[in-house]
Amino acid sequence: MKQFSSKISNHIAPVGVRPFGRFKKLLLLVAIAVFTSVYSFAGTGAKELEASSTLKTAMEKEFTGASGIKWYSDDNKTFMARFTLNEHNITAYFDGEGHLLATRRYVDVVNLPLAVSTKLAQRYPNEAIRWVVEFQIEGATAYYVTLEGSNTWKVIKASANGDLSVHQRMKKA
Repeated sequence: MKQFSSKISNHIAPVGVRPFGRFKKLLLLVAIAVFTSVYSFAGTGAKELEASSTLKTAMEKEFTGASGIKWYSDDNKTFMARFTLNEHNITAYFDGEGHLLATRRYVDVVNLPLAVSTKLAQRYPNEAIRWVVEFQIEGATAYYVTLEGSNTWKVIKASANGDLSVHQRMKKA
C-alpha cells in the first residue's frame, strides 16, 4: 500500500508539499472507488477481464469462499474484483502485485456502529436512511450513508467512532 500511496503522492503533490496523510489517502481511494464503480456500471469505464494467477491467489487468500468473482480494470494497474461472500456483494481493489488496497460493500443500517447510528438519528431525525456503503482501507473504516429528506438527498461520511460530515447534497427534482 505504501508504494501505491507514494505513487499517488508523487504525481499529485507539488514539490515541497507533504505527501497525503492517512485520512487524505482514504478519501482519495474512496473517490477512486466510487468513480470506478460508477463508470463500470455505465459500461464506459473498466472492462471485464481474466485475472492473473497473482490476483486469483491474492483473492483466495483474502476472501476464502468468495463466489461469482468478476475482475475489471481500466488501466491494468489497479484491479477491481466484484464477488459474493457470506451473502454480501463486495468490491475489492488490488494492485497488480495482488496487494489489497480497499474494500467496499453495502451494509444494512443495523450493522452501523452504535456511535454512527445514534449521531445520525440525533442530527437528522426527519431523514430516512436509504443506503449504507462501507469502505475499508489500511485498517480504517468509513461509512457513506445516503439520507432522504422531503426535498433533498444527502450523503453523509461517517467514521466508525461517529464523526459525521456532509459529503454531498442533492435536491430532488
